[in-house]
Amino acid sequence: MSFLGRLSRFRLRRNFLQRLGLFSSRVIVLLLILATINQFFNGINIYRADVKFHAVRSAARRLKDLHDYINLRQCFALLANGKDAEGATCDYARLVLPLPSVEDRFTRQGVCAGGCFFATNVRDAQRVMPNYMYHLILTLGSLSSHDNPIFVSIYESGSKDRTSDWLRTLGEVFDALSIPNRLDLGGTIQRETGEERIHFLARLRSAAIAALYGQCAARGYFCPPSEGRNNASGRIIFLNDVLFTSTDIMRLLQYPADMVCGLDMGMAAEPDMTDREHQETLAAYLQAKWLLPSRFAASLSRLGKLRKHWRKFHKKYEPHLREFGPLFFYDKWVARDISGRMFTNREPYVAYQPSIDRVVAGRPVRVHCCWNGLAVINAEPFVRKVVDFREHRENECSASECSLLCDDMWRYGYDDIIMDPNVRVTYDAAGVNKLFKAFTTSLPLGAPGVAYAPFNPADVLDVMSLPKHDDVTREAGAVGGHFTREVDCCDLKKGADMVEFRDKGVCHTTAVTLKY
Repeated sequence: MSFLGRLSRFRLRRNFLQRLGLFSSRVIVLLLILATINQFFNGINIYRADVKFHAVRSAARRLKDLHDYINLRQCFALLANGKDAEGATCDYARLVLPLPSVEDRFTRQGVCAGGCFFATNVRDAQRVMPNYMYHLILTLGSLSSHDNPIFVSIYESGSKDRTSDWLRTLGEVFDALSIPNRLDLGGTIQRETGEERIHFLARLRSAAIAALYGQCAARGYFCPPSEGRNNASGRIIFLNDVLFTSTDIMRLLQYPADMVCGLDMGMAAEPDMTDREHQETLAAYLQAKWLLPSRFAASLSRLGKLRKHWRKFHKKYEPHLREFGPLFFYDKWVARDISGRMFTNREPYVAYQPSIDRVVAGRPVRVHCCWNGLAVINAEPFVRKVVDFREHRENECSASECSLLCDDMWRYGYDDIIMDPNVRVTYDAAGVNKLFKAFTTSLPLGAPGVAYAPFNPADVLDVMSLPKHDDVTREAGAVGGHFTREVDCCDLKKGADMVEFRDKGVCHTTAVTLKY
């Protein structure tokens, strides 16, 4: 090649590199501009969150400055009962608490049978704290206005977000309302090196109810039953870090049982979904993010290669994609129907046919065990000190501290355990959008799963009359006044934090002692 030819090629390459360099510089500048804009909007969002937080805190301080506590209690009672409340006091209350939808058929007088003890463990739960504060205060106001003694105990430890700030604000509201409470913020209970998960969780739950045991001597409530005295020991309302409404608590309190629960619903995890559920999730994602028509999105979701790539994408970015998936029942590790069989993630959730028929009809059922994010428990076995939260013993199912509590309650004759499928709590915004239509309603009307049924007082008497020993094929003969029931068990392996349900041999049955 001639010298002029080589020079011409060199110039072409140089021009190309110059244009490429100019293009790259522009791309970098554009990315920097976009990053700056993103940081700007993030700053605005953080500022708005801080403004909202300080507004609520300011409202709580104004509540604390009010002296007419009786009027304030009446105001909260009115709000909790869905009635209009007037006056400056209630204007302050509205700044802190939203107005829930409440079913008017609830009984409030004496529903706690000796006192209502609210207990909660929280850690890094700022996402649910505003809702927790709102509905807890409304519930407390409604109960105390109907002569139910109340106490609140919250144990917080290890939070790295603003959970403790929200709880300090809640403490100021408690002071304004003269609500007896114990708030342990920044608790010292930490998981020790080598400590099993359930042993640690049992210590945390025990810390949340520690104040229960001094109430009898201090206030005359939550006392053990005594001879010649017809006293009730009260009830424990144990709340996890869930999104709930005051309606949920009031509905569970209608059942005079030893333990009552609803259902805790969460968005399905990627490994638990069927191929069809993945297809529907992909279609929902294409509609929402790519703005495709529903039929076109559904057609694309049926393409095998696209769905294969979607599975990999979904697995990698699962926390950001759960809002497009199905709503599942969450706490199947703990929940067992009256036959001792494990609940399922999908409706109708229970496995025993007579229970299925009732749940599908929206009616409460007897169960062997439940917890499900929100549980109302008879305080008597606790104040009598015959049960407590604990880990498994030798030759016992390596189960949750909540499962073992149920087994102990059956063993000591506290065996009225009820599940109302119409009480449904959830954990995050995606669950709220599915259950409560983005909080436009506080009832799960039209939510996925079994149909919602309004509260019917007749269902209380009906479910309490059901037999406690329904499936005799799973129960064995009496020994010293006790029977045994075969209960599904899925062991938590030593040192593990999660149960691997798919592993061979993890799930089996175990015999649980029942008192007749």
